[in-house]
Amino acid sequence: MMPVSETAVLIVGAGPVGLALACELGWRGINCLVVEQGQGDVVFPAGEAINVRTMEHLRRWGIADAARQSEFPQDYPRNVVFVTRLLGHQLARFERDSNESAHAKAGRFSPEAAIWCPKKWFDPLLRRHAASFPTVSLRDHCRLEAFEQDDGGVRATVVDLVTGVRRQIHAAYMAACDGARSMIRRELGIAFEGTFAEGHNFGIYLRAPDLLARQPHGLASQFLTISTRHRAALSTVNGKDLWRLSLYVSAGEAESLDPAACVREAFGGDLDVEILRAQPWAGHRVVAKSYRAGRIFLVGDAAHMLWPKGGFGANTGIGDAVDLGWKLAAVLDGWGGDALLASYEAERRPIGVRNVNEAASNRAADHDLPSDPLLEAAGADGDAARQRVGDIIRATRWKEWNTLGVQLGYRYAASPIVVADGTPEPPDDPSDYQPSTWPGVRAPHHWLASGRSTLDLFGRGFVLVAQAGADDAPFAAAAADAGVPLQVFDADDADLAALYAAPLVLVRPDGHVAWRGVQAGDAADVLRQAAGYPRARASRAPRSKESVGGNP
Repeated sequence: MMPVSETAVLIVGAGPVGLALACELGWRGINCLVVEQGQGDVVFPAGEAINVRTMEHLRRWGIADAARQSEFPQDYPRNVVFVTRLLGHQLARFERDSNESAHAKAGRFSPEAAIWCPKKWFDPLLRRHAASFPTVSLRDHCRLEAFEQDDGGVRATVVDLVTGVRRQIHAAYMAACDGARSMIRRELGIAFEGTFAEGHNFGIYLRAPDLLARQPHGLASQFLTISTRHRAALSTVNGKDLWRLSLYVSAGEAESLDPAACVREAFGGDLDVEILRAQPWAGHRVVAKSYRAGRIFLVGDAAHMLWPKGGFGANTGIGDAVDLGWKLAAVLDGWGGDALLASYEAERRPIGVRNVNEAASNRAADHDLPSDPLLEAAGADGDAARQRVGDIIRATRWKEWNTLGVQLGYRYAASPIVVADGTPEPPDDPSDYQPSTWPGVRAPHHWLASGRSTLDLFGRGFVLVAQAGADDAPFAAAAADAGVPLQVFDADDADLAALYAAPLVLVRPDGHVAWRGVQAGDAADVLRQAAGYPRARASRAPRSKESVGGNP
């Protein structure tokens, strides 16, 4: 008979998304088990861009400073340079801050700033932090083989790849964080919608000790070539000698290419190169038709695959994990209703569609840049061609690195647990972020007199931001009656009052606005809807905590 382990949430996959979900659940004191068929090794580094919203989540978990203090040089500028080839002509340059200078400038829209933190440091940071919670267990070299579910929970069979021992896991819920080729999604029969393999690519992980010193364009996080046979994007991995090169290729072409020759062509001359790994990959624009089947949820790449143009991939997945995590915790802790879990797909799938399409738009803009033989020519004709293409780059390509609207401006416009107020939806511009308390948006950051951000108020339960003179008593009474965690924050700051606009703003545990209003007369109904229950004024006692045991 197989040994049996029990847990509240089984997380399949320990990439950044699965680890983020473990951090979220661990931070909330929820038992979870993470199974990973590898051991966390980063064999091909990618996904260096950690955006502002992800850094805000890390701030709440207590590891934002650690992410900023990785081994990546914190004063290394994240400039983006378009060139004919690295030893050739510069066509356009986008100046961007280093991690250090970006953090020093943070504060207008967020207490945090986006950083460059390569996967080889970011994933181990999440792993260490997840493992630090007593309610989180990680099992490496452990593969999911089969699963089934019913109204009572999920039963999964896993195998230890070292010993061959099989074990059954009983869980209340399961999260599929097992990537783009998700076995769980396939077994559930959930299809992707969209376009597969919009383009083919060849990725090369390399060491080139002399590259930075020999190229003439200064420091940059990314160099993009226009005149090479294969358009190339070269990204720094460690700010020194490690790089990742990605080439546009035709279907099936990658197998015939010499990686070292591709690197030298992008460089534009001879170069000492060590190829560490090379692999073909395809760019997709797809989103799962459903994010949920019963007690099983798709998270991250299992739910959406997108071009790595804009840095939306892991950041979108971590957003999924946070949204799902607080809702699972609320249900397992006994105060969240069934509509909370139903709202996961309603909230996150539109964000997946939005970000997948934005990434595809960036890729299309890059793919459509003209290549002219005159770009490498000397003289007036060459100068004119370079000026023309540079102008096109500056007009069409800056938006890939100017995405604060994507990072902070997303909203849950059609969520069943957000109480609409009938006001027009604010603009949703990928580049431009406008703070708002429109129901469904991220509640705005504001520095308080204590030196804390308003964002530091949010997380454990609901927070009612109440301006001077507003009657918050009905919400406090309704929360006590319903067993819903609620804190009232009395806002006596005129600037905060102007920013939050409404006298009363109810903020969810994930920092998104659930409701805003002038009076709290319908507080019981509002709180019930926000906590995932049908609107009704009848009181209820909190449910007992749903759990199927302690740590496995």
